[in-house]
Amino acid sequence: MEDIIDILINALNEKDTVVRWSAAKGIGRIAGRLPQSMALDVVSAVEDLLSPSNNPSDSVWHGACLAIAEFARRGLLLPEKLPTIISFVKQALIYDVAVGSHSIGSHIRDAACYVSWAFARAYSPD
Repeated sequence: MEDIIDILINALNEKDTVVRWSAAKGIGRIAGRLPQSMALDVVSAVEDLLSPSNNPSDSVWHGACLAIAEFARRGLLLPEKLPTIISFVKQALIYDVAVGSHSIGSHIRDAACYVSWAFARAYSPD
């Protein structure tokens, strides 16, 4: 099982959006069926992708946001994880990197909006 989760986590950094999206959905589905302690390890592994020390690429940002949204949809993000996750989402909502005459970031901002929507659906305001 660990090997499959590892493959899916690595796929969150793939060039193709469809691969990242499929990996995020797969990670969410698997984590939803794991015992809570193991699911938290999976969530932490996705969080680690966004660590500044890893210098995450735009693909990693996008894939991780999609995975976080899938975790939120399934109620896998415990309240004590939310401050860290929300910090990442706030960064993703304003992600914009200038590259030549254009910028990169709309797909990451869209994924961050999906995370926000998933939070609204999965958690009560209390």
